[in-house]
Amino acid sequence: MRFAIVRSNAPGCEPTCPEWISAEGAIVAGTPALFKKVLKQVGGRRLPVVVSSPGGDVDAALTLGRTIRQNKLDVAVGLTRFDGCSPGFKDCKLNDGKAAAYYGNAFANGAYCASACPLMLAGGVRRVVGQWAYLGVHQITTTFYRTKVLYRTKYKVVKGKKKIIEKKVVSRKNAGSYKTYEMNKALEKRLDAYFKEMGVGGNLLVTIKNTPATTLRQIVAYNLLQMNLVTSLDGAELLTAAGVCKTVPAAANCRVVTVSDLEG
Repeated sequence: MRFAIVRSNAPGCEPTCPEWISAEGAIVAGTPALFKKVLKQVGGRRLPVVVSSPGGDVDAALTLGRTIRQNKLDVAVGLTRFDGCSPGFKDCKLNDGKAAAYYGNAFANGAYCASACPLMLAGGVRRVVGQWAYLGVHQITTTFYRTKVLYRTKYKVVKGKKKIIEKKVVSRKNAGSYKTYEMNKALEKRLDAYFKEMGVGGNLLVTIKNTPATTLRQIVAYNLLQMNLVTSLDGAELLTAAGVCKTVPAAANCRVVTVSDLEG
């Protein structure tokens, strides 16, 4: 998953525009560490996370969700369309001298949050998907890896009995792996506790358990609301539209940029 701090390019929003953290791609073991680096860059500001992800590592998704909740952030399922520089550009200078490295707009159409991604979504204080984004779940796949270990052991005989005096690993070899598509009791207990911690209804866990790992079950907006996985039927615009900076007080993710800021 890659992260980017984005400022809205909506016409007329300057000098006060909303900003957000764009998060797109698969969730892997190193994703929470990358996210924490982004939060350090943000410096304590509560920017919403706009995410689109096929899922990935369950443990990492749980860590992301808890980090999001600890920092009191909101989450929307959505994509970001970049204007000028984008995270894929190397040494891009199009936005030099401006208020932000990245500009763009967030939108829900075509965005998706599947597999382990809803675990990340659950961490948001406000959580929105909207009717144009896709959210899907399925049974969690667990992969077990076998390792063949060869030891060299030295003994000595004490009063007629062998006593180990040294045990050394000679070699380790990959002995294959296997997958299980049924949730074990320990994982079920962890997920149940996590959803309760985040205020999400137990029906979500039931849906995950009852959906084969080879498929995805879409959960429609009304059911998401009933499960409390979303806090309203709004989409990403609730958190990123220019209008959020016109309210009194302005939303927490609005930043004022003055001429002196740009010159400095």
